[in-house]
Amino acid sequence: MKQNKIAILGITSWGITLGNLLSENSNNVTLLSRNSDETNFIRKKRQIQRSIIYKINKEISISNDYQKEISEANIIILVVPSYSIKANMLKISNFLSNDQIIISATKGFEYNSKKTISQYILESTKINKINIGVISGPNISSEIYKGLPSSTVIGIDKKHASYVRNIFNSNKFRAYSSNDVIGIEMGGILKNIFAIGAGIIHEYNLGTNAMASYITRSLYEITKLSHLFSTNKSTFYGNSGLGDLITTCFNINSRNHKLGNLLARGMNFEIATQNIQGVVEGIQTTKIIQELLSNDIYKYPITNEVYKVLFQNKNPLNGINDLMSREATTE
Repeated sequence: MKQNKIAILGITSWGITLGNLLSENSNNVTLLSRNSDETNFIRKKRQIQRSIIYKINKEISISNDYQKEISEANIIILVVPSYSIKANMLKISNFLSNDQIIISATKGFEYNSKKTISQYILESTKINKINIGVISGPNISSEIYKGLPSSTVIGIDKKHASYVRNIFNSNKFRAYSSNDVIGIEMGGILKNIFAIGAGIIHEYNLGTNAMASYITRSLYEITKLSHLFSTNKSTFYGNSGLGDLITTCFNINSRNHKLGNLLARGMNFEIATQNIQGVVEGIQTTKIIQELLSNDIYKYPITNEVYKVLFQNKNPLNGINDLMSREATTE
């Protein structure tokens, strides 16, 4: 399948990883950089340094010509931090047409509107709803970059499911599809909250039983939160939801997990976030979910405790003790 023209917005570790994967099934993949300086730098180096060095396949083009690359692409993939979605959509919106497929690989909300990225794309562009998709799952970029086996799920209308799934599929990266776009998206967003708590548990060396119990109850809260977004609960038992939750809770290199580690060590919130390279999506996600739940947040005890640790300076150990001393109830 060599006929697809794919534009990837975001020269990030995940953007390069997806670009390398997609170049196996298409000979026309372009990574879009922010400006000419970045374009020249990446063209020369053809790599970026993160937790590991991410090298860019030689078949992939590097460009900052948004008008040409976006208008000519039939598939556009967004791999940028959630806080920059609005600015990036403004940059490309004039070059989009309603027959293009656009896929978000961003696991967060658009900050101002509190919309998911797919919702924001729908409201801010002329892209047809059935052409807007998301990709999510237990997808640690460094492992996938190295060729270790993984799976993912692409949320998109059934009209495009087979086509898009086959573009992402490889012998090391198995892609599934679902038409519950918001459900797939929310699984990837909500797990960021619970990854912070997992980092706290890990730092306190509370053991495998504690982590397994925590993941189980976290998944329960995620499925309960489905009512806020009109999603199918069963979606959260797949790759985006349970799969992503397990991965991020055990992944010590996750930025959300690292934040939990640092807070459990007694580090100040502001200093902790400064010590972490990149955006900790779970911070803004926790804040937005608290605002959406309002006075009902107490019905989601883990989410509530993570919020208090992040925004009310609560001692993480006190948060764990309060969770363990709650009134006994049924499962």
